Amino acid sequence: MLILRKACLVYLANPKTASQAIRAMLGPHAERPEEARAKPHMNAGAYGRHWAARVTADLGKRPETLAVMRDPMDHMQSWFRYRQRDALLGHRNSTAGISFAQFVEDRLSDTPPPHAVIGRQDRFLGFIDGGPPVTHVFDYARLDLLVDFLQDRLGVALDLGMRNVSPRSGSASDLPEGLAARYRRAHRTEIALYELVAEKGHLITA
Repeated sequence: MLILRKACLVYLANPKTASQAIRAMLGPHAERPEEARAKPHMNAGAYGRHWAARVTADLGKRPETLAVMRDPMDHMQSWFRYRQRDALLGHRNSTAGISFAQFVEDRLSDTPPPHAVIGRQDRFLGFIDGGPPVTHVFDYARLDLLVDFLQDRLGVALDLGMRNVSPRSGSASDLPEGLAARYRRAHRTEIALYELVAEKGHLITA
């Protein structure tokens, strides 16, 4: 969580959506409460329950929130690639030695193993299980819209350099059709939300 006092905005860092690069870009213009540093990927529900009231009191008015959403299948692929890195070899979260299809199977199981435990973006963004939803949701495929929006609200020039990019490995085309169909059913609300975000590039919910 980053508080952009001048813009009356709070950035919530959805994992695997260029969050490290966005935090680096916003660092000189943002505040990060010490208490929130232990939870760099605080979701909308947690923000609403534990932080919204105190940030509103501090700023003197209720801030808007913003976050980025990625195509759900691409989001899964990014997690799969990230957990294949050498630093995780031998760790229970490692995906080394398994296929992307097996990763998706594990993700869809009733009790996913540790390497397949990843969050849903519709939950992170507050559209299910507790909200309220993030005010401004930007498409990961159109980060230029995010940069333009923040430049306008902050009144400064910004440069987004990409960081922590995982090597390519695993794709939707690797999935058997039956498995792909199961994934689409299980994540239908997340997929529907992303389709709306992708259509607009910048979804405003309030």
